[in-house]
Amino acid sequence: TYVRPVLERVPGQGAGLISGLLLAYGVAGIAGNFAGGALAARDPRRALLAISGGLAAVVLLLGPAGGSLLASVALLVAWGLAYGGVSVSAQQWVLAAAPRAREAASALFAAVFNAAIALGALTGGLVADGYGTTDVLWLGGGLAALALLVVGYAKSAGAGYAKGAGTE
Repeated sequence: TYVRPVLERVPGQGAGLISGLLLAYGVAGIAGNFAGGALAARDPRRALLAISGGLAAVVLLLGPAGGSLLASVALLVAWGLAYGGVSVSAQQWVLAAAPRAREAASALFAAVFNAAIALGALTGGLVADGYGTTDVLWLGGGLAALALLVVGYAKSAGAGYAKGAGTE
């Protein structure tokens, strides 16, 4: 939602370049979906740790990199790659947690995922209107870092899963 306004502040770009960059983000997202899915099939927790850490780093670096077209392009592609694995990895972990209630777990996952998208768009819009698009990046990066901590804590709290094996 906020990629275009962030890219518009990068010097030396125009509408055509932004369209191409959004295409590159989407293609990287498809690759990330496959890569995230492959890693999540073996270890969904590790996949989510890598994705959360990658997203936090990329989004937090995108703010200061706004003056460089090359850095912004590299970070945008890395963002697409990391974000592409979010849904498939999170869903794999949820399904591994509920092997005897996969339909209910899948329905709950879809509801929570879509509610999070709506809440994120609302919050991002409020932050962008009140503070600016760079602050949306700080918020998103902070939330990705928080996700990294939550996923990391889930393992030590006994709620995590190793190698996709769940407990009930």
